[in-house]
Amino acid sequence: MASVAAVGVLLAACASTTPSPRAPETSAPSARATPPSARATPSAAASQVAASPSATAEAAADELLAIAFTDVRTGETFTLGELAAGGPVLVEPMAVWCSNCRAQQHEVLRAHEAADFRSVSLDVDLSESPGELAAYADREGFTWHFAMADAALYRLLQDRFGVAATNPPSTPLIVVEPDGTVRPLEFGRGTRSAEQLLDELGLG
Repeated sequence: MASVAAVGVLLAACASTTPSPRAPETSAPSARATPPSARATPSAAASQVAASPSATAEAAADELLAIAFTDVRTGETFTLGELAAGGPVLVEPMAVWCSNCRAQQHEVLRAHEAADFRSVSLDVDLSESPGELAAYADREGFTWHFAMADAALYRLLQDRFGVAATNPPSTPLIVVEPDGTVRPLEFGRGTRSAEQLLDELGLG
């Protein structure tokens, strides 16, 4: 009987030391779902900051100077930087339907008769077409570059100069100097006379 009891004690001890099954280990799904190459790095964060709307005015101005535009009447491609190499450039965001723009452009036409500078009218109404813009410029007798803005330029103008820069009735005007400086004239002042334009261009 003693030996039977001893065997029973031994079997009970073995049963108590047998490991119980463990639940499978789990890891955070997000850690496995994100490969190392997709994780943020200091250099990536720095590039995002550099591309934000808070980038310096100089960088934004350089981007504006390098954009290639196409004249809707001649098909000529140009940049504001190229035009500014020959003297100041007057840039007017506009739309065909805008009567304020048309009044301002007739003053620009008068100013061109009195002094040597360059002008670019940029149609910022994304629903208008190059054909409409060309017909408008010919009908009104305007002689300078007319080009279409796209969505990227529309955003760039707003980021650089504010929402008013893409609101044609506020008659926004921007000057590009021969040294590459880009400066807006005060928006919302109404139509400037030819004489006022020449003064603000430094040609009066």
